[in-house]
Amino acid sequence: MNELTGSTPRILVVNGHAFQRRLVGETLRTLGSVEITYAETGEQCLLALNYAQPDMLIIDWRLADCDGLALVARIRAGEVGADFRRVPVITTAERMSTRDLERARNVGVDEFVIRPFSTATMIERVLAVRANRREFIESPRYAGPCRRRIRPAKYDGPRRRLFDAAQKDADAPEVQIRKGLARMYCERITTLLAAVSAANSDSMRDLCLACGQLSALTNDMSDRLLLSAASSMFNYVKGVGAESVLNTEVVEAHLAAIVQLTELPDSQAEVRQTVTQQLTVMVTKKLRQAA
Repeated sequence: MNELTGSTPRILVVNGHAFQRRLVGETLRTLGSVEITYAETGEQCLLALNYAQPDMLIIDWRLADCDGLALVARIRAGEVGADFRRVPVITTAERMSTRDLERARNVGVDEFVIRPFSTATMIERVLAVRANRREFIESPRYAGPCRRRIRPAKYDGPRRRLFDAAQKDADAPEVQIRKGLARMYCERITTLLAAVSAANSDSMRDLCLACGQLSALTNDMSDRLLLSAASSMFNYVKGVGAESVLNTEVVEAHLAAIVQLTELPDSQAEVRQTVTQQLTVMVTKKLRQAA
């Protein structure tokens, strides 16, 4: 099977409601190139695994013929073959209590999305699974992705997992994941920027959409400096619109600053602040030159 980080991702959406299946599918298409297969029931899902060969499953909590978690448990147990035991699973649900979250983690669910969801939320979860393939654990009582998600902030003992940072001043794992997602958006925006054409208004719309999604992600991160840079870029692209000429150097300056901010740990606050200040100066200069 392909890894999600490789060629075109293949995603199997398992949901008994046509509207919800369509909504998830349209949301996933904002990723760009993606192959989507649909199943309405648990049994259809088990059959689809063999011919669709998905890299990821998005399974609804309640299916007509079974409980969504029971389906995940069957897959993790190897009922449809060892190849599919490790496939990442995102669960969608109308609501989810703390007890429900614990049940889902205990059967091997990777991520969760509560309905109604925004495009940014669903894409963030999908990208999180792509960027952070957690260690697969197999024990007599559990088979699934490592359930240890957050390292205690004040813990100063030995690094107990392979993905724990060696440096004490490094960002927490969940912060590193989100910064990795931001860099992935920057890569996509760079590709879209190269494809922008005055003769193709859709290319400008796609660029603006990606910038807006990055801005929404940084807002969720509560990273003031990243949000400032991403919002500035989004506002510029949105302000230019489809009728005016886009100054690609302005967008490239934003992208370079955003990537630099994601690579600098939060502990280096002064350096990150300097990057933001330099961005402001650079963009102001370029806009004056263009005028």
